[in-house]
Amino acid sequence: MKGMKMEVDKVYLGDCVKIMKTLPNKSVDLVFADPPFNIGLKYDVYNDNLSYEKYYKWSEEWIKEACRLLKNSGAIYVAIGDEFAAELNIILKRRGFYFRNWIVWHYTFGQNQRKKFTRAHTHILYFTKDKERFTFNDKHIRVPSARQLVYKKSVSEDEEEEQRTLFAVLR
Repeated sequence: MKGMKMEVDKVYLGDCVKIMKTLPNKSVDLVFADPPFNIGLKYDVYNDNLSYEKYYKWSEEWIKEACRLLKNSGAIYVAIGDEFAAELNIILKRRGFYFRNWIVWHYTFGQNQRKKFTRAHTHILYFTKDKERFTFNDKHIRVPSARQLVYKKSVSEDEEEEQRTLFAVLR
């Protein structure tokens, strides 16, 4: 796999760290990572139950590679469960990423639980590599706010700016 040339619009199946190590520095604009949540479930191919130390070390490793791959103007989004959201937030900050948002994706289903509340959300951590220079296409994701829909009111005097409010609506 060494020296592998990546193709656009193609999915690669394999160890993410090994694959990332074959790619050139600063060659990626955006990383969206959805790593295993390490919640103790057994899946077909792997057991999602590493020790805390092993999972933390593995997370540091793949985040290090993602950082190397990202262009200076790049961004990273990480989807993760409750168990390690805080840790990944710290790892990303220690790597020098700039925190933008902690998004909570709420959904209306979840795994049945007998001894705790049903989890019906995922955390999405949004960081950029540079504090000022990064791409954020807000005009493509803005939705009308309740204030605008119900009361036809704007908070700002700048009507054009206030026509839509930025919400992360993930359903």
